[in-house]
Amino acid sequence: TERLLQTAKIVPAVNQVECHPYFQQPKLKQYCDWKGIVLEAYSPLGSPARPAIAAADPVVMEDPVIKEMAAKYNATVGQICIAFALHRGLMVIPKTVNPARVVENLKSTELKLDAADMKRLIEVDKNLRLFRGEGFLAKGVTWEEAFDVEADEKF
Repeated sequence: TERLLQTAKIVPAVNQVECHPYFQQPKLKQYCDWKGIVLEAYSPLGSPARPAIAAADPVVMEDPVIKEMAAKYNATVGQICIAFALHRGLMVIPKTVNPARVVENLKSTELKLDAADMKRLIEVDKNLRLFRGEGFLAKGVTWEEAFDVEADEKF
């Protein structure tokens, strides 16, 4: 983002990135807030049906802390994930083609997570990118290079 801002004539209004309880990107959120850029989360549920899922990848939707909160708030795990992102000030894009899930996702806006639960959700972060570009990376380019992980770590 910083490299883009060095040459851009107009500051982007939105930065759309992978963001979910296991990959919260707090430094990027802080940076975007500082620059007045809205951070938009794709895959706020961890995209359990994504292509090229690795067998060793943990599943956000099966996280025991998130499941416990879903029971506490009489909500679904997906609703907790979306509400968490909204409480952090992110815009979210939960993909679904199921009309009932669209309604369910919208009800996430009604959840009021308390400060203790927000802290617990922050603590489940694993800094784990689940989309690694398997479907779009040029041959010989690693996902670390494509996503400029080194630059992100310097911020």
